[in-house]
Amino acid sequence: MSRFARFVAPLLALIALLCQPVRAEDFLDPSEAFKFSARMVDGHTVAVTFQIADGYYMYRERFKFSAQGAKLGAPQIPPGKVHYDETFAKDVETYRKSVTVTMPVDVNGAFTLLATGQGCSDKGLCYAPQDYKASLTGSGSVPLPAAAGATPAPAAAAAAAAA
Repeated sequence: MSRFARFVAPLLALIALLCQPVRAEDFLDPSEAFKFSARMVDGHTVAVTFQIADGYYMYRERFKFSAQGAKLGAPQIPPGKVHYDETFAKDVETYRKSVTVTMPVDVNGAFTLLATGQGCSDKGLCYAPQDYKASLTGSGSVPLPAAAGATPAPAAAAAAAAA
């Protein structure tokens, strides 16, 4: 075996080992990566929390909320960490570890909260938007104007503009 072959063969083996394709089992199921929960804070405020697994993050602009049997006010979404995202080729706000979104709800009794969120793995996999559902009970009628300084989710902003 030539000196060149002795050098190149191990190098090619190392490159092949490092270039193994990422396997599906290397990633968490979305329900594990982004654990959803919703609860009533009081009779007319709902809080939605996403517990985000290590190595994963969620996009602020991908949150959407609606309700069946109730009327939601503007979501209060905390500021995220801004960074340039190569997938979307723009600056985006993201969350790691957890994020809690609160919103007023006008309801007397049971209702279904519908939420949508999207996130990615640091290893390069971005999940399709995920839909979540929670059955809750509220007990209050409150005015639902957008709060001063609040930044509504995109769906809430579009609904407010259409009203």
